[in-house]
Amino acid sequence: MNDKLTNWLSGLVPFSILPEGELSHIAEKLISRDFEVDTILFTQQESAVDYLYIIESGALELFYQEGEAKRLQGYLEEGDTFGGISMLMNDCLAVRTVRVQESCNCLLLPKDDFLNICANHPNFRDHFSSTFGKQMLDRSYQQIVISSVHRGDKSFAPIINQQVASLAIREFAECPREMTIREAARLLNDKHQSAILVKDQDGTHIGIVTDKDFRAKVVAGGMDIDGVVSDIMSAPLIRLPGDSPVFEAILTMVEKNIKHLAVEDASGKVIGVTSNNSLLIAQGQSPVALMRDIREESTPQKLFGRQKEIAPLVRALIQRGAQSDHLNRMISTIADTFLSRLVEFALAELGKPPAPFTFMIMGSEGRKEQTLKTDQDNAIIYADVPDSRSKETAEYFLALGKKVCGWLDAVGYQYCNGEVMAQNPRWNQPLGQWKEYFAKWINTPEPMAVMHSTIFFDFTTGYGDENLTRDLRKYLGRLLRGRQTDLFYYHLTMNAMRMKPPLGFFRNFVVESRGDHRNTFDIKKAMTPIVDFARSYALKNGVDATNTLERLKGLKEKKVLKEKEYQELVQGYRYMMQTRISRQVTAIMDEHNPPDNYINPRKLTQIEQRLLKEIFSLVGDYQEKMSLHFTRGQA
Repeated sequence: MNDKLTNWLSGLVPFSILPEGELSHIAEKLISRDFEVDTILFTQQESAVDYLYIIESGALELFYQEGEAKRLQGYLEEGDTFGGISMLMNDCLAVRTVRVQESCNCLLLPKDDFLNICANHPNFRDHFSSTFGKQMLDRSYQQIVISSVHRGDKSFAPIINQQVASLAIREFAECPREMTIREAARLLNDKHQSAILVKDQDGTHIGIVTDKDFRAKVVAGGMDIDGVVSDIMSAPLIRLPGDSPVFEAILTMVEKNIKHLAVEDASGKVIGVTSNNSLLIAQGQSPVALMRDIREESTPQKLFGRQKEIAPLVRALIQRGAQSDHLNRMISTIADTFLSRLVEFALAELGKPPAPFTFMIMGSEGRKEQTLKTDQDNAIIYADVPDSRSKETAEYFLALGKKVCGWLDAVGYQYCNGEVMAQNPRWNQPLGQWKEYFAKWINTPEPMAVMHSTIFFDFTTGYGDENLTRDLRKYLGRLLRGRQTDLFYYHLTMNAMRMKPPLGFFRNFVVESRGDHRNTFDIKKAMTPIVDFARSYALKNGVDATNTLERLKGLKEKKVLKEKEYQELVQGYRYMMQTRISRQVTAIMDEHNPPDNYINPRKLTQIEQRLLKEIFSLVGDYQEKMSLHFTRGQA
């Protein structure tokens, strides 16, 4: 019997690489077990795995579980194995849930025997490591690992990832645009709702009137209640697809400063309405309340120190299943809200500005990628004025910059060590001067110019006249489409190549050897190559987005990136960002220290270490690709 089994094993990968004597030893150790249909052999991240399962007959179904939902990952049949990755890299816990699809017989190799074979035959072990490396880019698989960051708290359901349609009011109030304000108010009262949707003659929903609109515009504003309801509606109607996650609805309300959203189906038909109240009830803790407080405070001093309120909010959202890009967007939006309110306070003190202006944000905030450890990167652009007014105009905006930057520091957004702030006269200039800066940096790409490009070219409007930033963005696009840009991209790439992922030649983590951060690596530096990659290719290919994930998406749409390349970069970036934010939350909430980006690999599970090593290796590959693309023929 053993000879027959040995012969069968010799035809299976990875057993086929083992010597015959080893196969005979394995055959003696195998235990035969039968399993009936629908038996759950393992439950993801709960069941202990103490054997390598080799399927002799039948079939198993593998799937990832996220709450009540499950995502099919694949099937195993005769000759396939299960359990190796769990024993080697996941503390002997099942990586996936396994169900018997067809009655099957499995041969079980005990853990100690399996680990001994791995120790004596590296090629055998590498088979399971390689399989894991391929799986690490599976989005469902990554979410399992990400969710393990706070696996100790089981009390929060992943509500924020539920579809917003599940919380929408289906029996919503609606009325034609020609209905009188009096009739609409009565209808709203009868429905016991806080908003009514307004329809056009063809039945299309075109706007919304809230209970606040009735109070502010009719009662306090003195409008005729017999006028038509369309006179007081807010339009256009802000909509969101019903399959959007709840967190997307929360962020949309925060960013647009609204309290109601229309929910639509795949055809664009409105199927319900959701409000910030229903989302707050669902969430328990939400950024909406903090946003409201910021906008309603009466003095800048009441905002001082309040940046620290973000960390507990982020932890609660991570525990509810929030993804890193949602967290980045939320943190950045809160920062934008602080900035906007402080600029309003400053304008009230300084008086009417002498020219249109934009308080511009750059760097991570400009990319909507802020984390809990951040400093200021901002500037002011104002419209060109005649020479006769240039001095007084410059003095006004410099005073504005100094006041706002000082207040931001008091709130918790520290001064930039490199003085890249609107309080620095160099970064507080008219539009024409900014165009000169950009042209010089591209046409004469010396090291400091390249460094400035990596900060300032990720700009967007923080407060003020968006026409100025739009004009500057178009001008930048024209510069980058010019013929003499190869040298600029060469130096931009050479600058990016200085930041290497912390992975050694033998695939070991490269960590700090001394100082306060001994035995750790900087996860921010590890992520920077993907940010640089996305920026360089986006600038080269006319993708105007500043957010790294949006840039990668734009590059995929322009066929610059293949689908596989896009998925690899996006999933690698997301996982590193989630790791980074989680580390910062731990530093603040558990260690009572300032947030940092330093990861000690010894504190990670084997599976988390393996994920990061695979990602770092991937990052190195894309760095080389960028280097070949932009530096060929320039050296």
